[in-house]
Amino acid sequence: MSPYFKANMNVEALQTKYPIIDWEIYTEGARKYWKIIRVGNHTEVYQFFDDMLKAFDREDLVKPLSIIKEKFTSTEPTKDKEREIWVELKRLFEQDTDDELWKLQKHIHDITWRLGVLTQLLVAKLLVEQDCEMLRELLKKIFMQVERPRR
Repeated sequence: MSPYFKANMNVEALQTKYPIIDWEIYTEGARKYWKIIRVGNHTEVYQFFDDMLKAFDREDLVKPLSIIKEKFTSTEPTKDKEREIWVELKRLFEQDTDDELWKLQKHIHDITWRLGVLTQLLVAKLLVEQDCEMLRELLKKIFMQVERPRR
């Protein structure tokens, strides 16, 4: 076995991903966290949803959404951290036209699209003006060459 292949095997073994199997609210003093529990009792805690998003990929988010949906089909989230994770995960996966975040996102998308089109138009105009200026300079040089007395 080549050393390169052996090194790749070791790296892959270290990058083993443990699937999420459960979650709970974890309290430490006055702070509350989401405790994410993975297979083999590997746990991670997050105080902010943004931090969780940075550490998770899509597969990581799908499983908590299904676990949370299952839990809250029969009961309502009562704790702030429960409501927060429920709302944030739903926002990521389920479009709701009444949700302020979705409205804002659509508005930002529209503005971004318009700015993109305007930028392209402006660039095209500047390129045309630049090409016209270069053409004028080239024509000026040609006329100067033509008008110059020959020896």
